[in-house]
Amino acid sequence: MRVLLCPDKFKDSLTAAEVCDALAQGIKKSHPEAVIQSLPLADGGEGTLDVIRGIFGGDWVKVLVKDPLFRPKEAPYLWIKEDRHAFIEMSRASGIELLTNEERNPALTSTFGTGELILDALNQGAKRITLTVGGSATNDAGMGMAAALGFRFLDEQGYELAAKGENLAHIRQIIPSPIEAKLREIQFQVATDVRNVLHGPQGAAHVFAKQKGADDEMIRQLDNGLINISTFFPNIEISQSPGAGAAGGLGAGAMFFLQASIHLASEWILDLVSFDQHATQADVIISGEGKIDVQSWEGKLISTVIQHSQALQKPILLVCGGLQDVNKIPTSMQHIPVYPILVPPMSLEEAISQAASHLRRIGENIML
Repeated sequence: MRVLLCPDKFKDSLTAAEVCDALAQGIKKSHPEAVIQSLPLADGGEGTLDVIRGIFGGDWVKVLVKDPLFRPKEAPYLWIKEDRHAFIEMSRASGIELLTNEERNPALTSTFGTGELILDALNQGAKRITLTVGGSATNDAGMGMAAALGFRFLDEQGYELAAKGENLAHIRQIIPSPIEAKLREIQFQVATDVRNVLHGPQGAAHVFAKQKGADDEMIRQLDNGLINISTFFPNIEISQSPGAGAAGGLGAGAMFFLQASIHLASEWILDLVSFDQHATQADVIISGEGKIDVQSWEGKLISTVIQHSQALQKPILLVCGGLQDVNKIPTSMQHIPVYPILVPPMSLEEAISQAASHLRRIGENIML
C-alpha cells in the first residue's frame, strides 16, 4: 500500500513536516508494509517558504523591518539568486502570530514591514517577487507596504497619514513613489489562501477583522476605509477581484501599487510540488490541518487537495487538531473520514502541546 501524506501545518503546534513524521510513525506500527511518501504543503501563510525552499533551494535573507505595530523585528525572505526570484511570506513581517492576543488591533497594525522586505529584494536585484499573504495581523489594504516603498498618503488638510488600518478612511490623495518606474519592471505575483473581495459583507473587514481583534464598530470603520481606498483604483475590477480582500486587503493593494497578479495559493502550491503526479501513484491520500472549519471547504488547501484527489479517483482521509462547523460540510465531501485530535473531554491545551503523540495514535489506528 502506498500512502501519500500531504498535510498543512497544525498552527501553534506542528509544522507540516512534523505532522507527516508523526503520522508516518503511527502508520508504520500497524501497517509496516506501507510505503509512505511525505509531501508537506502550505496555504500561503506561515510555513509556505519552508515548502518552497524544499523544492527550489535558495538562501534566507534576513532584514531588520517593522512588525505590525512598527517595532523592530528581524524577518527573512527566500532568495533564489540564479533566477533573481524572491519569495516573501508577509506573515514573517506582518503576521498575527507576531502579536499577543492583547496587542491584536487591525486599526493600528500595518504591512509596512512587508514593504521593507520587498524593498530589500529590489536592492538585491530581484526581477520576480512572489508574495504569499496568509496569516496577517492587518487590515490596511497594503497601505503600509506601499508607504515602505515610497508612496505617500495625505489627508484632506494635506498632512501625511501614518500607514495603518484606521487611516484608510482619511486618505484624500496618494503621492506616487519615486521608485514607481522600477516597480513596474518587476514581475509581482500574489499567492493567497482566500478568494474574498476587498470590501462589503464578503470583504476583508467583515470576514476576517474580528479574529484580528476588531469589534463590530471597528469592522464598520475598517470597511469604510477599504471602500475609500478603492476609489483611488483605476477600475472596480481590482476591489472585486477574488483574493483582493486577502491579508486585510493586501491582495488589492498589491494589484494597485505593484501591478501584481493574484493566484490561489493552494493551486499554486500543488502545482509547484507536482501533487497530481505523486497522488497518481498513491493508493490512499491523507491530508489535514490544525483546524478544519467552514473556511477549509471554500478554496483553501484542504478543499483543493480533496478536489484533486477526487478528480484522480483516489480515496482521501483527513486529520486535524479540531473539527468545527460539521453541519456546514458540503454534501460532496460529507463521506470523507475526518480524524480530529480534540475530542471531549480533552482540553485544547493538551491537543496543542501533545499533538505529535496524538497524531501517532491516529496514524496507528487509522482505517486505510
